[in-house]
Amino acid sequence: MSDILMKEMESISISPTKPEECPDGARSFLLVDEQESLQVRDETDFVDRLGCGDVAGVKVLSIFGNTGDGKSHTLNHILFSGESVFYTSKSPSSCTVGVWAAYDPSLGLVALDTEGLLGAAANQNQRMRLLLKVLAVSDIVVYRTRAERLHNDMYQFLSNASGAYLKHFTPELRALSNRCGLDVPLSSLGPAVIVFQETTHTQLLAHGRGGKCT
Repeated sequence: MSDILMKEMESISISPTKPEECPDGARSFLLVDEQESLQVRDETDFVDRLGCGDVAGVKVLSIFGNTGDGKSHTLNHILFSGESVFYTSKSPSSCTVGVWAAYDPSLGLVALDTEGLLGAAANQNQRMRLLLKVLAVSDIVVYRTRAERLHNDMYQFLSNASGAYLKHFTPELRALSNRCGLDVPLSSLGPAVIVFQETTHTQLLAHGRGGKCT
């Protein structure tokens, strides 16, 4: 998956600027900025910054959700035992701009932290395009929400992402897997999607209905 990740990211322009470090000592790094500019020079630089040069293959997990719903905090706790790998802030504005990356050696997993949806942005279409590119290279997608109800914007995002994936990314990823000599079934090209809903007063989806909901 690491080869597919880098080849797909080659469609993003490479910025000549020095890769930005995460503040407050967090050890993730900026992979793609808000202008869709790739912040690593090449595959070797990418692997070195992740610290997984001796690993044969990795899986990619990315997290999506609205601004302020705790995506970075969630990654820190579900993958890194609470370590501040991804930067978090109490500021009402988004503290994650672009796409940040870190490697979990215990799971052999590259984690990608994305900029939140519904937050202020100069170019919403550009942000959505970047998020779809992240989705295209992911094996697992976590949609993080802190709402009492699953709102329509989540379903709309997943529906649009699914349509874009089938139209644009599936043929390209299938061709890429063939070029790399990988025998990947078509059903395995898309990522698994996990909806991580945190509620306070509301029962979980399908609770009390024998696994069925209406």
